[in-house]
Amino acid sequence: MSDYYKDKVAAVTGAASGIGLGLVEKLLAEGAAAVFMGDINQDSLSKESERLDQQYPGRVFTALTDVTVLEQVEALIRSAKEHAGHLDFVFNNAGMGMTVPTEQVTFDIWRFILDLNLLGVIYGTYTAIPIMREQGFGHIVNTGSAGGLLPVAYQALYAATKSAIITMTECLQYELETEGLTFSVFNPANVITGIFGDLAPPPDAISVEEAMDYIFAELARGSLIIVLPQTARDMYRLYRENRDEFDKLARHMASERRENYRTKGTYY
Repeated sequence: MSDYYKDKVAAVTGAASGIGLGLVEKLLAEGAAAVFMGDINQDSLSKESERLDQQYPGRVFTALTDVTVLEQVEALIRSAKEHAGHLDFVFNNAGMGMTVPTEQVTFDIWRFILDLNLLGVIYGTYTAIPIMREQGFGHIVNTGSAGGLLPVAYQALYAATKSAIITMTECLQYELETEGLTFSVFNPANVITGIFGDLAPPPDAISVEEAMDYIFAELARGSLIIVLPQTARDMYRLYRENRDEFDKLARHMASERRENYRTKGTYY
C-alpha cells in the first residue's frame, strides 16, 4: 500500500461502473479516508456504494451527478471538501466511448459527446482548482484515452474530446505545479468493462484490476501522462518515433474497421 492515498479524501465521477468503480475500489483499498462517488445512474450508484460501505464502513459517500450539469459537479466536489476540510483527489472520469462511421455523425451527436466527455471534465477540473489552490495541495486526475494520443479511424469525435482533455491537463500542470497542485491524465486503450456490451473484448484488453494497479503506481509517482496497457505504450512510442511505420499500421487498422463495419456492423 502506498501512503500517497492513505487518509485522503477523493471525489470520483462516473463512479458506479467500469473504470470509475475501479478507481473507487482502489482508493478505498489503498486507505483513502473518504471517497465521494458521483454517477448519473442512481440504481448502480446505490447498489455499488452499499456493497462498498459494508466492506469500508463510513468511508463511502454518494451524490447523483450528471457531469453535463455544472451545479451537480460542484455539489459533489464541494461535499468532498467539506467532509474533512480538505480535498486531496478529484478524478474526472465520467464519459463514454464513441466509434462511429462519419456518415452516421450528426451535429447533435457532436454536442452530446462534447458536453459529456469534455465539458464534464472541465467542470470538475475548474471547480477543484480554486479549492486546491487555496489549500496549497491536491491532485486532479482526468481520464483521457489512447484514442486521444493516437489518430485512429472512426474515432474522430471521441478522439477530439480526449485530445482536448490531455492537452488541457498538461497545460495546467505546468501552470499550477508551483502552487502545490498535481495533474495527471491516464490514457487507457482496451480495458475490460461494460463498454463492449455483448461483444467479446479485443484480445489485447486487460482487466480493470490490472489497469488500476498500473495507474495508481504512476499517480503516486506524480506522472503526468499515463498510457496503458503495454500495447498502447508501444503504439504511442511508434507514433512519436517512427511516423511512417505508424501510418502503415493506422491505415491497415482503418481497412480492417471498414471491412468489419461492412460485414458485421461493428468496428472489430
